[in-house]
Amino acid sequence: MQAEIAVLARRYGRPRAVAHTLPSFGFSPLNRRREGEVAMAIRRRNGLYLLQTKGSYPQSTFRLPTGGIMRGETIEHALLRETREETSLDVEISRFAAVLTYRAANARHAFASYLFILEEQGGVLHAIDESEGITGWLEADLPALAMAADRLRSCTGPWRSWGQFRALVLDALRNALAHRN
Repeated sequence: MQAEIAVLARRYGRPRAVAHTLPSFGFSPLNRRREGEVAMAIRRRNGLYLLQTKGSYPQSTFRLPTGGIMRGETIEHALLRETREETSLDVEISRFAAVLTYRAANARHAFASYLFILEEQGGVLHAIDESEGITGWLEADLPALAMAADRLRSCTGPWRSWGQFRALVLDALRNALAHRN
């Protein structure tokens, strides 16, 4: 993966490395089919970023679209495949914003999220893969990204650790947007 990350950094900019130690949590983002995930910060033509929600999420909870990297798949291929499946939008990769790595006391492996900023080029927003369960989209500016992260962090019960985990990539996006090169 390190060689691939170096190639992507040369093409799309050096990503910020962010390491997180998570408390023990009841869900695992890592499973046998995934080496990591891509996180898609899709900037619409109006300058706002797409967040999604699913029917299974707590009410009024939106997050960045993400998708798994299958074993043997490159990060860039996963990014473009997942973007297509979840949005059907044509996009151009603008920036490799961050590599987030996570460790937890009860996890056997580290997990990584590769955050990219994408520019919408065309298409009509809708999920091609209906099994994704996407029920809504939100176009967000910087304050709305912060509110979405706060909402994720406020999830309770069985959603608590998931919300805290999903808020971290929004924090990384906000940091990348605030510190543009």
